[in-house]
Amino acid sequence: MRRLSEAEFREHSLSSNAYGLIIQVGIPLAIFALFASLFSLIDTAMASRLGTIDVSTVAYMNQLRMILNSLGTGLGTGSMIMINRAYGAGDNEKTNELMNTLIRLLLILSAIFLLMIPFVPWILKAISTPAEFIEEGTDYFRLLILATVVNFINMIYINVEKSRGRTGVIMIANLSMMVLKLILTYLFIYVLDKGIAYIALATFITYASCAIYALPHLFDKSSIFCIRFSRVLHTKKGYPRSLIGLSCPVAVEDSAFSLGKVIVNSIAASYGAEMIGALGISNNVSGLAANFENGFSDASSSIVSQNFGAGKYRRAVNVYKASLVVTFLSCLLALSILFAASDKLIPIFATSRDGLNESFMATIKRIFAYDSLSCLGGAINGAGMDFLLGLGKTKITLFLNFLKIFVFRIPVLFVLQLFISDGATALGIMMMISNCVSALPTTLICIIIARKLIAKERNDD
Repeated sequence: MRRLSEAEFREHSLSSNAYGLIIQVGIPLAIFALFASLFSLIDTAMASRLGTIDVSTVAYMNQLRMILNSLGTGLGTGSMIMINRAYGAGDNEKTNELMNTLIRLLLILSAIFLLMIPFVPWILKAISTPAEFIEEGTDYFRLLILATVVNFINMIYINVEKSRGRTGVIMIANLSMMVLKLILTYLFIYVLDKGIAYIALATFITYASCAIYALPHLFDKSSIFCIRFSRVLHTKKGYPRSLIGLSCPVAVEDSAFSLGKVIVNSIAASYGAEMIGALGISNNVSGLAANFENGFSDASSSIVSQNFGAGKYRRAVNVYKASLVVTFLSCLLALSILFAASDKLIPIFATSRDGLNESFMATIKRIFAYDSLSCLGGAINGAGMDFLLGLGKTKITLFLNFLKIFVFRIPVLFVLQLFISDGATALGIMMMISNCVSALPTTLICIIIARKLIAKERNDD
């Protein structure tokens, strides 16, 4: 199929069949998200070979990294809402101005992160990180910070390609990253017999390689989304404030979500440090299905933004409906495959140099039995959240994620601990309840907003 120009895809986004559009744009993103989740699985599998403390350290440090990463991705997600609105409205000048304002803000955030690197041991102590994790994970976390900064380039490139419908490029680039990551991690851990810091080094090298590929495309002067240093240095008055204002709720939302996971890990540690690793492994395995389904809902967000910017409110609602159906069906497909493969997949993460740890494997399976089912609620919730994001309702998504973590997850876990003695079962049920119940308020709010949008278009006509 011929690659559409930026102008052609804009018209395609505003007029083609919603289901076909979600599938067309979403399939490469779903595959991209699936392989992105494999990054975490590879880290976990390789760390499992080193020992249970190592795998628990990797799980813990990755949650901390996600807090930092969420600030950048939140800024990118919120900013792309405004960028896609301008793109959908056909305002190429404003699209480029906003794009370069985003680059400036990310450069400032990157500088702050880099200044943190020398102080990592003190930061870890300040947040009550277990001593064994600090000893094992300081260098690992430092390299993760570097990788996070480099990955901001890839995040921008992926968002730009998604906005112009070139999601096949994203899939190919990510598959290439996956192969490189696998080779490097295998070399460092299995051949050179190195520790977990080298897992982070493999991630950094992989992200850097992708960034080298992405940068020339971001500087393509023929593109509406081209980076121009003159505009990065001298942004249009009011644009930084607008982007930050829209992005702050998303960044806070993502950070709070990651913070909630850190709190859950701290509670899980009361059952023993190995429980953190078991929960992280279950989350990562379930994440294969969750991330696959998220690819389709993620595809809808930019399409909703573009149609909203063009004043096509009813079509924006139809895109949400299509996303809801496609996302849920993709979840059922992914879960079916995951359940069939789980008995062969989970033992990989319970096997170290000393052989299979059957007790650790049983713990992972008890969590996974409930955790995996949470993907069904996650599919419905994800479609709604991306619809709200596409409309720029970032304060509402912030509220909904706070409900999910600080009402439906952490308090529920405290209650479950009173009635269920087995920590693995309590953690699994907590994941299932929080992801499924949180879909209810999200869907209700989406229905209310959808009706208002349809009424607004009818009145405008």
